[in-house]
Amino acid sequence: MGVGTSLILRPAVPMGFVTGAPYVCALGVARELGARLSWPHGVVSAEGEPLVYVDARAGYDDEGVFVRCDLTWDEGGVLDAAALERAAAGAVDAWAGEYAAGRGVAGPLASVLGDYFDVLLGMGEQVEVLRGARVVARGTLAGVDVWGRATVRLEDGRELELAPEQAALRVLSIGDSPQFT
Repeated sequence: MGVGTSLILRPAVPMGFVTGAPYVCALGVARELGARLSWPHGVVSAEGEPLVYVDARAGYDDEGVFVRCDLTWDEGGVLDAAALERAAAGAVDAWAGEYAAGRGVAGPLASVLGDYFDVLLGMGEQVEVLRGARVVARGTLAGVDVWGRATVRLEDGRELELAPEQAALRVLSIGDSPQFT
């Protein structure tokens, strides 16, 4: 990933919900590109090739809570940064509107989880759980909760719940290259 853009967002959601911002930004970018998502918030082609990586950092200043959303992609990719910014900002505005209407109080992704599932690559498929470059488990991607944690049903039947900062997932049915680790 070599080029990109950043935008500052001020979603009207509780501070604890800003963790949902990168998921929502990625969903907006995926819609704009007609692409899929790689858990947690990578935008990929239907084959799982990385297109745009979304990262976000929250902060607080004299205007209140903000989220800086960074969108990065390979310098060979010809993408319209302004269109991606509009897509990400529009998705965040709609998400905040859903929260204000009472449809997102169960968790940061509650109002968008169905849409997230629809474009998530690997749902119900075999995945490897990676910590660093090491495979620590294999199983089936069974779901994502309203807080963005992925559930992997392991080969022995146990379930492993993962936050994005704990591990990465590699979908096995589309090849051996890791999705945004």
